[in-house]
Amino acid sequence: MVCVARCCQVGSIESVGRITRAAMDFAKAYKQCRKSMALGRGIKAVEACLHRGKHEFDSLQEAKLSCFRDIRGYKIVSSGECAFFPRDLSEIKVGSGLAWYRDTFATTEIVLPPYHSFGFLSEYGGKISKSNSEEERYAHANNMLLEMYTPPRMADLICGAWSQRITFAQYQEQLIEAVKAYCLGLYGVAIVGILPCIEGFLRELGKHVSLPVKDAVNIETLLKVFHRIKQGELKRLVAGYDWYPDKELTINYLSRYHERVQMLESMEMYFRGCFYGHTESLPSHFVLNRHGIAHGFFKGYATPSNFLRLFNLISLLSFAAILVEGRGSMLQPGVTTDSEALALNFTKCLLSRRYVQPNAQSILPSPIILG
Repeated sequence: MVCVARCCQVGSIESVGRITRAAMDFAKAYKQCRKSMALGRGIKAVEACLHRGKHEFDSLQEAKLSCFRDIRGYKIVSSGECAFFPRDLSEIKVGSGLAWYRDTFATTEIVLPPYHSFGFLSEYGGKISKSNSEEERYAHANNMLLEMYTPPRMADLICGAWSQRITFAQYQEQLIEAVKAYCLGLYGVAIVGILPCIEGFLRELGKHVSLPVKDAVNIETLLKVFHRIKQGELKRLVAGYDWYPDKELTINYLSRYHERVQMLESMEMYFRGCFYGHTESLPSHFVLNRHGIAHGFFKGYATPSNFLRLFNLISLLSFAAILVEGRGSMLQPGVTTDSEALALNFTKCLLSRRYVQPNAQSILPSPIILG
């Protein structure tokens, strides 16, 4: 919370030895200020409304909640308790922040890619949104995945970002094995190998937010983890306040502009609509589904781009791990000695593809040329 310089001190502080009065009824005062439209007219109008309602307070000042966008309003202190009255929550429009990217990439079963620039995401987001057919849309999306996740860049992420996450520790070797299988052209093996890691990460994230999901496998239980992380974002936003309009300033409200909440929602949407979706309700082209793969219902999922979709999902899960573990960089990790060694290992797997699959090329698929 950041307060602006302008401050209007009103009311009086209780004298020493005097019986302490109860704090004002913030909910009632806010309702009156909102109904009279005083909040949008400025601090003097709010002060006058509070006096008309006979609400006793010690101080009133302009303030704002700052995270990606400013929510402007007023800080009111009454008998040691502090409240935030937002000026006008409609000032921040629906669809701000990363909402467009989230929704655009979701049309091709891709969660918001972390560790990449807005310029890069805007370029491919524009291509995807302007596509004239489903085939063209998915071709652009698959090209983006191939460009983002070359074997050296995957090595950089594994060594420079994922290895730093406590949440990922027990799955590190399995992730590396899955990428090796991908480089060898064994896409089905790579995808099946990475699936257990994803659910394991959700369980580990749950432990860090005091929400152990134990042996639950249903989507509603697992998604409570994301809800708990988003609650943490809301608590951070209003830290220092005893009261705020919690029926209006909600997680759903934050989703219109708050970039971290939107990234978490990107994963929720993917898990609910694709990864854990009911197999009978999925569109025919959605084959990257945990149940469909594990129970042998789906075929055709073993493609390079589908493995990279899951790799990208894990990359975003590593972003969630930063939020719950409280440490880590959200920037693209650089090259290290360890990542160079791992990248060389991946390259050797690429070169060995022809021995594993005699008809396979020794390089990864080339981007699809459109138009």
